Amino acid sequence: MSGIFYLDENSSTNDYLRERCDILSDGACVTAERQTMGRGRRGHSWDTANGMLAMSVLLKNPPDFMTLTARAGLAVCDAIEELGIKAGIKWSNDIIIENRKVCGILCESVKKGECLNIICGIGVNISQSDDYFRKMGLPNAISLKTVTNKEISKKALCEKILEKVIIRSKQTFGECYDEYKARILNLGREVKLIRGNEEKLARAVDISENGCLICENESGRFEVNSGEVSIRGKDGYL
Repeated sequence: MSGIFYLDENSSTNDYLRERCDILSDGACVTAERQTMGRGRRGHSWDTANGMLAMSVLLKNPPDFMTLTARAGLAVCDAIEELGIKAGIKWSNDIIIENRKVCGILCESVKKGECLNIICGIGVNISQSDDYFRKMGLPNAISLKTVTNKEISKKALCEKILEKVIIRSKQTFGECYDEYKARILNLGREVKLIRGNEEKLARAVDISENGCLICENESGRFEVNSGEVSIRGKDGYL
């Protein structure tokens, strides 16, 4: 089975696909009006209050699966820009508009026999107000409605993102490397690398052929893997 499954409420759209990946087809998608146990990277909770599009896409044996988060980020940018909005990426999984976060992405894997299932979870801020984000302690967040001053259809955006994710999932990272690098907003900036309770400063200078962030400091150049560290700007979010 494939297509889009529309739910009023569930625990997590990623978990919904995880539990059914052996019976669902490549490209199956689920979206829920409310998630009770949504999560982001490193176990952070994922607020899906009114105004957010929460969706997940099932991808079976995609090429270059280790760089799927990067290609999903490009897919979301593709979809958002069809609304006339310029979007960039804060390495590695935050989609940025006007220097604020509009979307987060979490890809997880499930092996079933010979099939590697990648579940791509995407959360897009659709219609929350700046006042809502301030009250929630999220001053670095923004919604599409704030930028466009228009009502955005969740259903239409979900369909468009799904279309773009499927297209990007068929590509190799090499095929979209230049596009990805051009969208990374951290490049050329001083960044803070956070690993557990440890922090260090470096300059983000490039993207490697496998999607890692290449940084440099007084000790020289080194690669940063998104599974190992979080990135912040030297003096703020970006």
